[in-house]
Formats: sequence, C-alpha cells, structure tokens
Amino acid sequence: MAVDPFDFLGKQLLTTLLDLPFSVSPVVAGLMFVLLFGAHTALGSRLEAQGIQIIFAIPGIVLTALFVTFPFAAREIIPLMQTQGDSEEQAALVLGASGWQMFWRVTLPNIKWTLLYGIILTNARAMGEFGAVSVVSGHIRGETNTIPLLVEIFYNEYNFTGAFSLSGVLALLALATLAVQNIITKLQDKKLAAAERNAV
Repeated sequence: MAVDPFDFLGKQLLTTLLDLPFSVSPVVAGLMFVLLFGAHTALGSRLEAQGIQIIFAIPGIVLTALFVTFPFAAREIIPLMQTQGDSEEQAALVLGASGWQMFWRVTLPNIKWTLLYGIILTNARAMGEFGAVSVVSGHIRGETNTIPLLVEIFYNEYNFTGAFSLSGVLALLALATLAVQNIITKLQDKKLAAAERNAV
C-alpha cells in the first residue's frame, strides 16, 4: 500500500495487478500456486529440497488465502492514501527520516484504522474461502482442512449434523467480524470528527 503516495516506474502495472484476484476464479488462483510451487516444478523442488513444503501444507493455504483476499485490504487503504496525499511523507524525508522511520511514524499512524478495517475484511473473506484453498490443501484431514473444506467433507459423508454445526460456527464468526467492523468504523468516524473540530 505504500506504493500509492509516490510515483515510480511500473506503478500502474502494480496497481492493476492488485485487482488480479478479482479477475480470476479462485480455483484458477489455486492452480497457479500449484504450477508455481508444486513438487515437480523448479521452484517447488528446490524448496522441498530445503525441507519447505508449500503445496498440500499450511504455507500453501496461507499464501493462497492472502492472494485471494489481499485486494480487500488494498482497496480500502489506497483511496485513503490518495486523499491524504504525500505532503507529510515528503516533509519527513526532507527532515532526514529514513524510509522505515517515515512509514512507522508518519504513514502508519495515518492509515492505522483503515488498515485494521482492511485486515478484518481480509480475515472475513479468508475464513470462508473454498475454491483456491481446496486446490492447494490436498484435503489432508487433521492437517490441511479448513472449516469450509470440512463442511464439504461432512456433507458428502452425509454427516449433516457436523456440516450444519460448522456452518453455524462460520456464521457466528461472520457476525463477530461485522461487530468488530462496526466498532472500528465508529472509532474512525469519531477520530475524523475530532480532527475536523480541531481544524476549525
């Protein structure tokens, strides 16, 4: 997200790529990771030689979920950063701040509530992700099964009690996410109102 305040070569391409997960099917996204990190690929075989397994393991699930859900956070933060402009960041650089100092002391405080809001949206989307995770997980029971995958397994095994129970858990998690989201929105609105009063 720090791409936004500054112009650089390839910025438009990078911004466009942020929307790629919206443009492809989650199943296709999962297959992309299999083709990239699979055991029979150049990168995947090198990683496995180092004892690092991506596909059919937790890292693959995490990477795939992040790929599919990252735009939800990015699309919350980028418009805010465009509105704020880069004057404060430029001032920090002029005063001798390093890139990390500028980020931690200037950029992050300005976007912290929106960033948290985006993380919550990303988490909510990731909890219910099925297609991409189904491809890279391998459905290894007790190791790589997420709640949506277990719902499918229980349903296919005619274990309707288990399937509907887990569905209820997902619904409760979604409601909890919405509650936290509303709290953050109210806190952000209060902060903006206070800033406007101070400006007057």
